Amino acid sequence: MKKTKNKSLITILLLLAIVVVGCKENNSISAGASTLPDNDIRVMADTFDVTSQLDSCVAISLTPDSFLLGECDTHFGTIKADILTQLACPEGFKYPNETATVDSVCLYLYYKNWYGDGKSPLGITVYEMDKMSLQSNAAYANNINIAEYCSFNDSTKVTYESRVIVPAEPFDSSYSSLTESYVPTIRIKLTDEFAKRFFKIKDFDSQKDFNEDFKGLYICTDFGASNVLYINDITMTVFYHFTMERPQMNDTIINDTRSFYANEEVRQVNRFTYPNRKSILEKYSQVQDTNYIVSPANIYTELSVDMDSIYNRIDDQLGDSVQYRVYINKADLTVDVLYSDSITDRPRDNWDAPASHMMLIQKEKMSEFFSTNKTPSDSVAIITSISATTDSLGNVTYQYSFDMSGMLTKQIRSEQKVDQLTFVLVPVAISTNTSTGAILSVKPLQTISATRIRSAENPTPMDIEVVYAGFRTRQGL
Repeated sequence: MKKTKNKSLITILLLLAIVVVGCKENNSISAGASTLPDNDIRVMADTFDVTSQLDSCVAISLTPDSFLLGECDTHFGTIKADILTQLACPEGFKYPNETATVDSVCLYLYYKNWYGDGKSPLGITVYEMDKMSLQSNAAYANNINIAEYCSFNDSTKVTYESRVIVPAEPFDSSYSSLTESYVPTIRIKLTDEFAKRFFKIKDFDSQKDFNEDFKGLYICTDFGASNVLYINDITMTVFYHFTMERPQMNDTIINDTRSFYANEEVRQVNRFTYPNRKSILEKYSQVQDTNYIVSPANIYTELSVDMDSIYNRIDDQLGDSVQYRVYINKADLTVDVLYSDSITDRPRDNWDAPASHMMLIQKEKMSEFFSTNKTPSDSVAIITSISATTDSLGNVTYQYSFDMSGMLTKQIRSEQKVDQLTFVLVPVAISTNTSTGAILSVKPLQTISATRIRSAENPTPMDIEVVYAGFRTRQGL
């Protein structure tokens, strides 16, 4: 394997050298460089080792597009997911008249799929947040402390009893005009006390004022440990009636509704907890030839690059950095995925399917990247899609390929030298511009999945194939 890599590096090196010489002959590079002797331009190729280890993801700040709700045992430990959400205020809304009377308030959870055993029951309970509400501009991590937002006393519990459902056998469904299909729906009737209390809220002038009267809901499960719902929409609907007076005729009773939505105008937090993550991490850390990347926000793989060895090798090959201006022309890291298209033994359980998109990001930059909704730059974070290759025998292999030339170039030219660069592999979901393909947003992957990769300790380890060039500077003349 190493011989094949070396041959490919030599081929690239020779091609690059030909390009450089050709450019000189055609005067297509700068005038200063074109007049230099041949030994003032050097092109080199090297392979540098990478070390890898598992790392637990303690917390990531994100704004979810969909939600996980439930508890389930996976191959990588138990996940328990619950939801904190505000509801959007219908600004300027007013109930028709003073005769309006509330009948009931219902919460609707729409789910498109689930993980685990769809035939196993799941119980859902809802609490009203009474301590404080979520802030519109704050960054909330997925290990948020619920006790800071809800006191869990009798008055904050807004369901009479646990709403028990079976994911594969929904009692209700709603038609979606977007997908032209019926979406399984969970209807939860909230308590009459809450309905009366909520109906008294008449201040719909602004979201801020509304949040002072109604801070939001905490949705959790209290029964069942075999499945997790993928919820894509949350709505709370108020059912009420009022009397319409009609002169010289009998008055008419009008039944009406008003819905409040958990949409992009308000804040939501999807909390994930992993009760046995520590023992799971210890277990899989003992597997020498394989690393794991498990979502959502569970176990990641940490990669380290020894920058001292790169500095020293470049200096050995090109001379002192004062004499040469270094360009990293190529720095390819290939992460081999260990995956076969096999069907698992549990229904709707695709735990071993690798992530479609993987991000390589400097570890120290990860928190800021997600909390400020940044998009990738080749000097901090690189996103790539999984790719497949087929050999002469028809065997399919999968990999992620990262071009780290921007990262390494920035670091080599930095005045602040570091002994080591540490990166994290994070599975992500992206949204793109449909016309240009440009990445508009990046979020940590929220589906339950695991990507297995070949580790740095594997007999066929990870490494970085680097081609770099040095141009003699005026200081070196």
